[in-house]
Amino acid sequence: MVTRKRRISFNAWNHWNGDGRLINRNSAIPLYQQVTAALRDAILCGDIAPGSRILSSREYQLHLGVSRNTVVEALSQLHAEGYLSTVRGVGTFVAEQAVLRAGERKGLSRAGATPAKIAEAFVEAERFAGNAHDAVPFRPGLPALDLFPSAQFKHCVRAHDWTNALLDYPDEAGYLPLREAIALRLQQTRGVRCSADQVLVTNGAQAAFALIATVLLTNGDGAIVEDPGYPDVRAILHACGARIVPIGVDEHGIDPRAFRRCRARMVYVTPSHQYPTGAVLSLERRFALLDWAARNDAWIVEDDYDSEFDYTGRPQPALQGLAGGRGVLYVGTFSKVLSPALRLAYIVVPTDVRHAFVAAHKVLGGAANTVLQSALARFMRDGHLGRHIARMRRIYDERRRFVCETLAASAPAVRVHDARAGLHLVAELPNEMSDDVVSDRARNAGIVVLPLSKYYYDKPLHKGLVMGFAATPIPQAEAAIAALAEIVTDEG
Repeated sequence: MVTRKRRISFNAWNHWNGDGRLINRNSAIPLYQQVTAALRDAILCGDIAPGSRILSSREYQLHLGVSRNTVVEALSQLHAEGYLSTVRGVGTFVAEQAVLRAGERKGLSRAGATPAKIAEAFVEAERFAGNAHDAVPFRPGLPALDLFPSAQFKHCVRAHDWTNALLDYPDEAGYLPLREAIALRLQQTRGVRCSADQVLVTNGAQAAFALIATVLLTNGDGAIVEDPGYPDVRAILHACGARIVPIGVDEHGIDPRAFRRCRARMVYVTPSHQYPTGAVLSLERRFALLDWAARNDAWIVEDDYDSEFDYTGRPQPALQGLAGGRGVLYVGTFSKVLSPALRLAYIVVPTDVRHAFVAAHKVLGGAANTVLQSALARFMRDGHLGRHIARMRRIYDERRRFVCETLAASAPAVRVHDARAGLHLVAELPNEMSDDVVSDRARNAGIVVLPLSKYYYDKPLHKGLVMGFAATPIPQAEAAIAALAEIVTDEG
């Protein structure tokens, strides 16, 4: 029987709240739950020794300034959880076994709880995934959110009937009217050969890539990626146990002739607007890539993330269409067209693997929000998406030309690579200049330009800045370019 008389003092309570108060009367958490949590935490972290007799409910009432019922309810909860035991006529004590188990947990080795090695790849990729959360100049990968067609989209949300089907669990493949609208648009604008059954709606492009890697790759399979390339996809491939095979890109994109000695199950490419260099894969290389994949029984993942914004008037056809829909998984997203907050993207999958993808999507719980899908389906069907893209193409083209011309004139040391496509461009720096340093100094000045060197898988061949022009109005871009030019001049 526990009979030790050492009691918890009032002072032991005072540091638990962080500011000298146990009770926060402005909190939405009930008072008895606050008392319960504080005492439980003190027991588990060892601040209250095993067998210590705690204060009586009346003493706690006086000390904390709460009702006795509050204290009694808290102590009753801790009794029920096994943290306290009462000896009739003696008092209430901290249970020996509860503290012993907590102590054993504290003493266990943490070797088995350390993150997997892939965590390093995710941490490295995180810098590029979000970039920033403010509307700062030149943030890459962001459309002009202030020009989002809010009125039209709100109307599409309100116009839909809130039926049981809409509110039920979503279709694993995606909301059928949205898949039909996506298929029709891809057929008309990108030459993609598909039906609505081949379209699979996902929670953003990253979810699409993760699903593809999960379904098509096994541990040790080779995966060819562009170098420099998209760090997030590399991290996903690492997580799936793939063997990364980086292949360099030039002004015509990735060169399939470099694949000759590669053993790979998959190749990931951004042919319409290579990320991050902006190169457009030439038609000759497109056919060479399709030929290599067919001869080596390999899959092609075509990331067509911002193909809607081509400023040449002569966009290259999608690889998927050139392949007749065979062997190519086409990925698109509404994040660049409308808003990343929608978290809606899609994969066009070949018919022979459709069932596997839908089944995996269902098991992994990746189905997208049906309410948003239904609104987007109406938005597309009513012609709002096409009009919005046409409008934004004109605005982005004007911003692109302004940034290219102004930056070239303001910073002669910078070589601007203008692919006349997409939402970003690359400003190449002299190799002796650190793009890391320039990027950090720019961020301190409120400008987000990412270092090109960080996109390389291994040793960077070029130094530069990845600059998004789409979300930055011209007056703001003008001031930011002047500040950036000064930084580059100082570093040179």
